[in-house]
Amino acid sequence: MPNPHAIVFRRASEIESLETIRSDLDAIFYESSLTKTFPSDAVRAAFRERWLGRYLDFAPELFHLAFADRAVGDERVVGYLAGALDDPAQTERYRDIGYFPRLSEWTARFPAHLHINVASSARSLGIGQALIERFVGDVAAAGLPGVHVVTGAMSRNVGFYRRNGFTSAHEFDWQGVPLVFLGRLT
Repeated sequence: MPNPHAIVFRRASEIESLETIRSDLDAIFYESSLTKTFPSDAVRAAFRERWLGRYLDFAPELFHLAFADRAVGDERVVGYLAGALDDPAQTERYRDIGYFPRLSEWTARFPAHLHINVASSARSLGIGQALIERFVGDVAAAGLPGVHVVTGAMSRNVGFYRRNGFTSAHEFDWQGVPLVFLGRLT
């Protein structure tokens, strides 16, 4: 477990070579994902691109990273938040996520959105909360009214989001899966 006082936060845009942290990011991403098996490497790569890669590539300044020291000069990523300021119901880049057009009334009120994951060894240390507060600062600085997240209606992370100020909720079913839209005003 990392020492919470040894956590350093940076934006991906501040990292000279993102390849140096790719294995840490991927380990956290796949560990945290509800999807554990993929029919092929191509499907696995497309899944990563959809929920992680496009955020890192398009807006690295909105991609927040939490680093912990393993040893002097040897940091590893223990958490990240992939953020976007644009309303996904109104942006071509997110057309592959079919439920967003159905949520346009909600995304208009909470246009920014995020994906956050913290390594299991680094949870309950305040890292997730700190990442969210950093991104909410970005959202407020951009003059947007709010931020949202969509997750499984019964997922354990719903309580985490509620504790971090996501109070507006809209439950819906997507392809047989109960989901919840959670919004937080800035």
